[in-house]
Amino acid sequence: MMGQPKYAHYMLIVAAVVAGFFVLERLPLGQQISLSLGQVLVWVQAPVRWVDDVSLWFRRTSEVQAELVQARQGLVESSSLTQQNQSLREENRALRALLHITDIQGYQWRAVQVLGRSPEKKSRHLIVHTQAHEDDVVVASTGLVGLVNQSRNGIAVVRTILDGSQAVPVTLHNTQLAALVRGQGSELSVDFIPLNQAPNIGDVLQTSGAGGVFPPGISVAKVTRVDEVPGRIFAHVEAVPTAHWQRESWLAIATHAAASVSSIPQTMP
Repeated sequence: MMGQPKYAHYMLIVAAVVAGFFVLERLPLGQQISLSLGQVLVWVQAPVRWVDDVSLWFRRTSEVQAELVQARQGLVESSSLTQQNQSLREENRALRALLHITDIQGYQWRAVQVLGRSPEKKSRHLIVHTQAHEDDVVVASTGLVGLVNQSRNGIAVVRTILDGSQAVPVTLHNTQLAALVRGQGSELSVDFIPLNQAPNIGDVLQTSGAGGVFPPGISVAKVTRVDEVPGRIFAHVEAVPTAHWQRESWLAIATHAAASVSSIPQTMP
């Protein structure tokens, strides 16, 4: 019972304070005090708002960074897919281009993948992924590449027509010309062409089939220079290979039908 007067006392104090604020609110001085308190409240709340703004900025920055990382990953994946599609299109193009070469009869043909290229000037070699016979013929879609030099464990070394030891019997289409194309490291020389049968610059020489090593009718060299040599009956003729094996990823290998094809394992995938 003694607590009730004390509780009533507190209630009277609270009522008096509320009434005082109500009265002050009606007076000009009270309105100024309220405005001052409002400004104080704005100042008091400013740090809180600043902290909220900073927190929001950090959250938004993190979200933007996450979106940026995700966008970069998507760009990398898209670029990788584009490169893969381009590589597959190029591979299909090269394989389709080889089809007309493999129509030559009397040979067993198969496509092989290029693994590497030798940079030496006088010994231009390629490394291809296949098991083959020595002296198997290697061609690109644009012409003759060379011969298999050696083969072991599913890897074959190809000696290209630029190699200094290589000589290819050639002819000019619809003519009786018979000549030899020899490798000179970076270009080709064409030997034994009489002056009266000299080709024109830009003419394409083809395999003649003489000797039975190279199938006939494959493009070999494009003539780039023809000079008359005083005192000689043969012209000085220079040429370049028609085959662009330096940038081809797929080639075709021909094994003569007389060879034992059964001894050649299938090309590894």
